Amino acid sequence: MNSDLYQRLMEEYRLQREKDLRVEEKRRQEVFDAHPEIRDLWEGRHALILKGLSGILQGDAASDPEKGMLEFNARIRQALENAGYPADYLSPVYRCPDCRDTGLAGEGIKVECACFKRRARELEMKETLGAEGPEAFENYDPSVFSPEPLKEYPAMSQRNLMRIVAEKCRDFADSYPDGPKKNLVLHGATGLGKTWLLKCVARRLRERGQDVLYVTAYRLLEDLRADYFHPGTRDTEGYFRCGLLLIDDLGMEPLFDNVTVEFFFNVLNERTLAGLGTCVSTNLSPTELKARYSERFTSRLLDRRLALEIALMGKDLRN
Repeated sequence: MNSDLYQRLMEEYRLQREKDLRVEEKRRQEVFDAHPEIRDLWEGRHALILKGLSGILQGDAASDPEKGMLEFNARIRQALENAGYPADYLSPVYRCPDCRDTGLAGEGIKVECACFKRRARELEMKETLGAEGPEAFENYDPSVFSPEPLKEYPAMSQRNLMRIVAEKCRDFADSYPDGPKKNLVLHGATGLGKTWLLKCVARRLRERGQDVLYVTAYRLLEDLRADYFHPGTRDTEGYFRCGLLLIDDLGMEPLFDNVTVEFFFNVLNERTLAGLGTCVSTNLSPTELKARYSERFTSRLLDRRLALEIALMGKDLRN
């Protein structure tokens, strides 16, 4: 994560905490105005805390406000329920219980919270896909493809094939993660719309609130290598843990001996074992994938029990 994105996220969390505090203050004012007895309990608890802290600072070992606080908490909760409020109405307000909307969690040394990392992936993907980009199933237009019969399948035109392909990709996106397939593999020559469809899948899943991460194979390898040789310099956890990983242009990244294949296999294998899906677009055929990445990798990626494999054919739209 670059420093600019980190600062933007920390500012976002700061503003969220300010919003949380305003909600807390509004609730207290509402309750205290209508029920002075609850305000008295609240102030009594606060006075007890201050008294206990003062005693501790003065070396009074007997000063332990914990028991009294528990009693006050119970009385406040009961009073709130008697007044028709939820028992936790005056509790601290936050969206994430782990970091309490600070972005940092953990005992002792604080680290980036899981919610912080998910939000970072969302922002990175928005920048990658473009917040207002055209890649959406609603904008998919099969008419841009040739109506001529395919050389490989004369009974089918490229236009009809791409209409069917788009429907299959949309069904995958609409049903994930509960659908019959976890992986999606789009393969075919350049200029057939694989990246466009992959981004459509990513956008649809984001709209459904799914935790997805889109990355090019080149960027994926770059991040994995950097984190391996210089631990902590890149955040690669999302590649292993996000709900759905979408890898674009597999096969366009450098092939380093004993590095590329092992790194990619580890990501795919960990995700498969965790029941998480992986989507891939590639110019390589299944046979070429096997030759480049090994049988071990390809058998997991294209496992018929888990993968929806789709071959795109026809003329390059960019010619």
